[in-house]
Amino acid sequence: MNYKIYTPENYAVEMAGLSLEQRLKRVTESDIMELKVVDLSCGTGNLLLPILEQLLKKTKEIFGKYRYSERWITGYDLDREGIRLLEERLKELLLSYGFKIERFNLYVADSLIADIEEQYDIVIGNPPYLGEKNHKELFQTLREVEIGKKYYSSKMDYFYFFICKGIDILKDGGNLIYLTTNYWLKADSGSILRKKLKDEGSYIKIKNFSHSVFKEATGQHNIIFLWEKSIKNEMVEIKENEKNYLLKQDKIYDEFQRVILIPPTHKLILDKIKKSANCRLKDLVNINQGIVSGVDKVFVLDEFQERFKRYLKPFYKNKDINRYFIEKNRYWILYIDEKTELTEELIEYLTPYKELLSKRREVKTGSIKWWELQWSREEEIFNLPKIVVRQRCKENYFSYSDKSLYGSADIYYLTSKREDVDLFYILGYLNSKLFLFWYNYYGKRKGINLEYYSTPLKEIPLYYPENNSKREYISNLVKEQLISYEEKRDEMIDSFFESIYGVTQEELKFTEEIN
Repeated sequence: MNYKIYTPENYAVEMAGLSLEQRLKRVTESDIMELKVVDLSCGTGNLLLPILEQLLKKTKEIFGKYRYSERWITGYDLDREGIRLLEERLKELLLSYGFKIERFNLYVADSLIADIEEQYDIVIGNPPYLGEKNHKELFQTLREVEIGKKYYSSKMDYFYFFICKGIDILKDGGNLIYLTTNYWLKADSGSILRKKLKDEGSYIKIKNFSHSVFKEATGQHNIIFLWEKSIKNEMVEIKENEKNYLLKQDKIYDEFQRVILIPPTHKLILDKIKKSANCRLKDLVNINQGIVSGVDKVFVLDEFQERFKRYLKPFYKNKDINRYFIEKNRYWILYIDEKTELTEELIEYLTPYKELLSKRREVKTGSIKWWELQWSREEEIFNLPKIVVRQRCKENYFSYSDKSLYGSADIYYLTSKREDVDLFYILGYLNSKLFLFWYNYYGKRKGINLEYYSTPLKEIPLYYPENNSKREYISNLVKEQLISYEEKRDEMIDSFFESIYGVTQEELKFTEEIN
């Protein structure tokens, strides 16, 4: 399992400096020889080496000469070769400061399972980022031991465990500094982790990146956060790109206990939207995901075949959905569910794939027959009037269709809960700049993309006028956009919603800065 991506030197030095500086605010300088630092996934020591060097330099400032303590550095890793290289690097560094040391507190072990009795002043780390989806065996192993029983959450990331373990082995007043992806700030799977961080201490600094700090892992967003145990700091310092601001500790959480980092000036606009809204999107529409076939190469055809015409439906992929415009379908799907009556010709086509299709989880559990789509969904969602959106894209690409539109799982479908719900009015808002401003903060992100999943879509606040004329004004503009898009019409739609929510053009000048 090769999951190692090493911390770049500049970030390692920064993390070491931040954590050491904070800890020395809580203890006297003479206590420096007693400090204990641990990295639970240390690799070859890209984080431990900088903090060791900074400790050595600090002793020179305090005592007038370099001093060393064997207590300072502890490292755990499963990679024996990584530990061996770290040992060599520690020897070389210490020798350059006049110390010939042969033994270190380095362990080839799984730190998550290891019984660690020591309490540390600083926990530092860049743990491996592994999702549960492709590492089920690893997660199942952890679920059977203490740490998994305490902290497992469905669809979580492996690194959550390292943060929780780090908190558990910290001294009161000690600090934890980690470099991770920032997805856990809002993810449903991060609720246990966020609660632990909130209940047992407070943040000191959060540095949120709009890019990946790793050349080997483009597309992700990273975060460095410094957190202190058992101490409630009133303010937390936030740095995002070129923006620096302070937030009150309790103001970084929304009503769902997600961590939302919002500059105070932007918060004023978002509060106006929230205050003006009279419903949430889930009050007006049903939200459903598209089809999961389980094996696309069997069910998705790149041309219409007359012999299967009674089963074939026009099939769309997420890139076919644009703002107010849907590309003509290039594919067809064999729509086969439990209600389907199979012809001999279709059975003949599917039989060569029987072994492959039978490996799907739902077939093994008896939920579906081997020849069915894995998740066919309720067919009416594909045929009713609907708003559709890409599951993942950089902006807000929502469109409308009242025709048959069968789509893959990376398309979401919004259908009316009542006959009188005006989908065109809703579509106008979802495609507006004001909505994009909102979703940039309160929606989900992965890398540079926004993610339009069911949960964040349901919670979108919306002003839905009782006055039909107001709705009709937007509805008519949207209907014209669907026929022939004009930028001027978009500006009219944007102006309407800015007026409804009491937001000025001057206030929205920050929108481009966010994107």
